[in-house]
Amino acid sequence: MGKLMTRRILVGSLIIACLLHVWAYFAPKTWYESFPGVGRGWLLRLGPYNEHLVKDMAALYMAMLVVTAAAWRFADSDRYVATVGAAWLVFSVFHLIYHLQHLSMYSSGERVAIVGLLSSLTLISAALLAPSPARGTGSPHTSPESPAPAAGDRVTPL
Repeated sequence: MGKLMTRRILVGSLIIACLLHVWAYFAPKTWYESFPGVGRGWLLRLGPYNEHLVKDMAALYMAMLVVTAAAWRFADSDRYVATVGAAWLVFSVFHLIYHLQHLSMYSSGERVAIVGLLSSLTLISAALLAPSPARGTGSPHTSPESPAPAAGDRVTPL
């Protein structure tokens, strides 16, 4: 997968993490009652509202936003992009498994939407694990042609 496609996937992940979960953190009750935002109220069917749980989940997504933004910045590094992809993949797989076990409360159309969306996010996350001939495997601070930092060299953080 090329650098441009990698960046597009990362930007899509950033948009999802930002739009849905900044909303969830700063307006947790409204988010819980109206998600996915098209008058469906999917979360109401899963149990009672819990502000702590909603805000913790939203904060986790915002943390993923930070590491995904760093992966976008260092899209030349297979290691960095794959690490972020692996984190998204682990989350996406377990998220999908949960929802596959709790589809009975949804209409047929909602089931298709939920499974389709969560399956797509899982596949997109997995795509970030694919190495690219255009990206290097070194640290985000080195290019494939540059030598690795010597012992004692300082590498600046993000």
